[in-house]
Order: sequence, then structure tokens, then C-alpha cells
Amino acid sequence: MPSLSGTLQLLAVVGVTVVAFGLLIVIHEAGHFAVARLAGMRVERFSLGYGPVLWSTRKGDTEYCLSAVPFGGYVRIAGMAPGEDVDPTDRTQYANQPAWRRFAVIVAGPAMNYLAALALAAGLIAGYGFREPDPAPVLGEVLPGSPAARAGLQAGDRVLSVAGTPVDGWADLVTAVRAHPGQEIEVVLRRAGSPADAPPTVLRARPEDAGGFGRLGIGPSLRVLEARPGQAISVAVRRTNEKAAEILAGLSQVVTRKQKAELRGPVGIAQEMVRSARAGVAPFLMMVWFISIVLALFNLLPIPALDGGRLVFLLYEIVTRRRVDQRVENLVHLVGFVLLFGLLVAVTLFGDLARLFQR
Repeated sequence: MPSLSGTLQLLAVVGVTVVAFGLLIVIHEAGHFAVARLAGMRVERFSLGYGPVLWSTRKGDTEYCLSAVPFGGYVRIAGMAPGEDVDPTDRTQYANQPAWRRFAVIVAGPAMNYLAALALAAGLIAGYGFREPDPAPVLGEVLPGSPAARAGLQAGDRVLSVAGTPVDGWADLVTAVRAHPGQEIEVVLRRAGSPADAPPTVLRARPEDAGGFGRLGIGPSLRVLEARPGQAISVAVRRTNEKAAEILAGLSQVVTRKQKAELRGPVGIAQEMVRSARAGVAPFLMMVWFISIVLALFNLLPIPALDGGRLVFLLYEIVTRRRVDQRVENLVHLVGFVLLFGLLVAVTLFGDLARLFQR
């Protein structure tokens, strides 16, 4: 039975996680809100969360709300909701604004998440130190109960070859393991702290078959990237752009079926954030940085109901100078929302919660 101090510590970690995730949502919606106000649009509601309103206050034309479902949020701009009556003479309504202004309002949300990621990275680089995967083939993590753990691999091991193929870096290691799903392979390594002239250790492992690709259950070691405050911003831009490119490359591999998708819903994301928070301030902020990048990219995907889906219609309008029939666009976004909500529920029930109860 956990002690009182342990329970209080867990509650504190969960509280910090909820606040951090909520702040990322607030930052995203604040981008929509700020640009809409700058464009002269009337913002009727700024809500953190969805569903029934638990608390609200009004300032000017805007109602600020805290709603029951904390994972998400929205800004309601006059003249933007499907089926809403629009007064063509009211210039404060979204529908009556030029397409480029509506485009700026939509893109401002993901842009704010990207800027938040840059700020976090710059702060970490100049302060705590930015922890990033080491490209060397050195194990930083071996998951308990994984094929790697059963084979005897340990954190700190430097892998020299896999299945007879020399390994010069982490990317080579991953490629070699992925090529042998369900097959027994020979792993030659050098134990951490062993003399340079000591004979290498030879182990045999059987990567599990994860959708046609081998997986051992290992993670890379981390190195700390530091820079002077004057250089922190440029380094933060570089690392954030590199991470965004990595995420997009991984998404491309999933789409082309070169990699199995591992989807996580709100529960799974919260679990990862809690785990990183327990590891310390820097790992937690690194996780928040990563999620902020994911939010920016995910919302820019050309999927109906997401910001990216709206941007597709606005780009069409800007290029052709013809507005899409609002009934058609609203129907497309409604169908997209229903499908996304169904996917979210499925991932939560059959992914996040299934993994949670299997432990």
C-alpha cells in the first residue's frame, strides 16, 4: 500500500501534468484569440476544456470558461460556427472577413505551439541543458520484460554488431533490429566500464514481431546539449525543426506502412507526462517541448475539423477567389469531427486503457 507521502507526491505530479497540458491548449487557443481580436473579430467564448461549463466570467464581449473535459479547448468566434446566422453587414463576424485574415486566425494556433516549443528549447539549452538522444549505439534504457532484458542487455552497453552486421550508430542499430522480427540474432557488445582491450560480450536475442518489424525494447542514451544564452535561440530553432522533421518522417513511414503506428490518446499522453515528471524537471520539460511540436504539426494536417482542414478550404478560396459553399464545408468538418472523436475514443479504450490494465 503506498505511503501518504508517496500518494501526495503522485497527486502533485498528476496536478503538474494536467496544468502543463492545459497550458499547451491555452497557448494554442490564445493564438486564435489574439489574431482574431487583432483582425477586429468578435470572440464570444474562450474555453479551456469541452462539455458543460464549470466556471465562467465575462470581460467585454468574451466569456472565459473552464469546462468539464480538460483535454482540449476552443475559441468561439462570431460567425464561424456551422449553421450560425451571419449578418452580412457585421464586420466583426468571422465569415465577413477577407480570406487572408481568416487564414491568419486559423494558422495562429499551431504557430503559437511552435513558438512555445522554441521558447522551451531555448530555456532548456541555456539553463538545465537540453537532453537529446545520443547518435552513438549505446543503450540508455532497457524496458523490463522486453526481449532485450530477457537476453541480458543492460543500460550503458555499446552495441558493436547485430546479426553479423557492424553497427556504427543508433540508426544502424535500429535498422538491423527492425530487419529481424521474431528471429534469433547475435548481438555483440561492450559492457559499460569494461577495458578497451576486454573481449566483447556476445548475447542472443529474439526481437518481437511488431507489425512486421523487429523490436527489442531499448532506448538510446541521452547527451546534454548546452549553449550560451546568445546562441540558445538559434540552437533551439535547429533542434525544434529537426524534431519536427523526425516526426513528419515517422508519420510518412506509418502512412507508407514502413512502420507500425503506435497511437496514444489523452490517457496515454498523460501517462507519458507523469512518467517524465517523476524523472525530474528537465525530462518533464523535454516531454512538454515534444508534445508542443506534435500539437503544432497535428493541427496543421489537412484533416477536416482540424486547423489544417480549414486551411485547405481557405487556400482554395485565396487561389480561386471563390468561397466554398458553407453547407458543404460545414458537412465535411462535421464528418471529420465525428471520425476523429471516434478514433480518439477507440485509441483511449483499446489502446491507452488496455495497456494500463495489462500492467
